[in-house]
Amino acid sequence: MFSTTSTSTPKYGWEDGPMQLISTPFSKTGATDQYTFVASEMALVHNCIARAFNSIYKQAPYVQPADYSSFISYSYSCYQGLEVHHHGEETYLFPAIEEATGIKGLMDGNVKQHEAFHSGFHAWGEWLKALNSGTGTEKFSGEKCVQLMDVFLVPLSIHLVDEIPSLLSLSQFGDSLDLKALTQKEADKVMGSMSKTTQLPAFLLNHDVTFEGGVHHFPPIPTPVGWVLRNVFGRVKGDWWRFAACGFDGRPRGLFVGA
Repeated sequence: MFSTTSTSTPKYGWEDGPMQLISTPFSKTGATDQYTFVASEMALVHNCIARAFNSIYKQAPYVQPADYSSFISYSYSCYQGLEVHHHGEETYLFPAIEEATGIKGLMDGNVKQHEAFHSGFHAWGEWLKALNSGTGTEKFSGEKCVQLMDVFLVPLSIHLVDEIPSLLSLSQFGDSLDLKALTQKEADKVMGSMSKTTQLPAFLLNHDVTFEGGVHHFPPIPTPVGWVLRNVFGRVKGDWWRFAACGFDGRPRGLFVGA
């Protein structure tokens, strides 16, 4: 599941790890029930995170001084994206699920997995934040970036994989739980809180529209809106997104440096 050694020849330079992509439940069963839908959407979100972090991990050792500022900003945006994602789950989604099912602590396993990587994850984020703001005397180091990421990538990877069956297991509640509505409400809050120019593109430009044959309409927003978010708002900080796994057309591409 987690490997720092490639076992195959990568096509783009980021898909061989260290974080592995997750197959959607829909691709395995073809089921269209709400639980399969929600778990598949979550898998797609988690794959955006995996692609983003892989692109940072693989490119960090090769970034040139002229590109430090853009790369730091890109990396910090990806950090913020995961931070907001998990904050939304812990603040809105998980409590809503527990309230709807009447089972307090039902989602505690997911929260504990968050806690397992938060210390190392936040240390990396604080380092990026200081570099991004220009405070202190420390300069960017690709080696240190990788070392800091090595601390949290294993528990993060485990969590991203495990949360998919965790959501599928909620199917035990059948129609009594409107999981799709709850996740949509949480997604609206999270996306609404993110900057269209400095945060949302971290997800949008790390989603591969060709994944699993291009069958997924993700994110679940009108196609013209998605186009504007990528091609208009995304280009405002276009130098940041050179390091993303996918282009403005949503298609996968090679690494900007060190490919």
